[in-house]
Amino acid sequence: YRVPDNVHVHGFITVSGEKMSKSRGTGISPLRYLELGLNPEWLRYYLAAKLNATVEDLDFNAQDFVARVNSDLIGKYVNIASRAAPFVTRHFDGSIDYPAGTGELLDVAREVLEQVRESYAAREFARAMRQIMTFADRLNQDFDARRPWILAKDPTQRAALQDSCARALYGFKVLTCLLAPVLPALAERVARELLGLQRP
Repeated sequence: YRVPDNVHVHGFITVSGEKMSKSRGTGISPLRYLELGLNPEWLRYYLAAKLNATVEDLDFNAQDFVARVNSDLIGKYVNIASRAAPFVTRHFDGSIDYPAGTGELLDVAREVLEQVRESYAAREFARAMRQIMTFADRLNQDFDARRPWILAKDPTQRAALQDSCARALYGFKVLTCLLAPVLPALAERVARELLGLQRP
């Protein structure tokens, strides 16, 4: 008989700082959540963004949940593709090559990939989500700095416009791969419908 080397557990989920209680009506019903038509992966992301390798309780707060999903998943992650894709559709018939001079971008992506891999392996999911969203911030800032809306008005800047969009979409592909353990259905859909891959 051998005891386990590690027991992977976490603390309780509290709701707005209170323990779940049927009598007080505090709690999260997964079935009710689904009945409301809410995406289960939003909840997966929210909990992952609070989860670490300790047995600390993690708190669910409805306002924080909405703010986190809107800020991270929509305002950072989805924002990258939604900003770059219209330029690709309008100016490049919906298809572009990998960005020129990807060396620096590839180096950053590899570094982030390694950091996130280590965080996942250590069950530090909150840290992994922070690392991923920091990379998303960097991609959005890079896109802003290249000002593709200005480049699109100048036919002589076509190559620079393509490079700007390609960098953003390449980064989006990396983000999709990094988020796949937490958002598997979304990652698979993005891979299939936007990136033309069978899986991320």
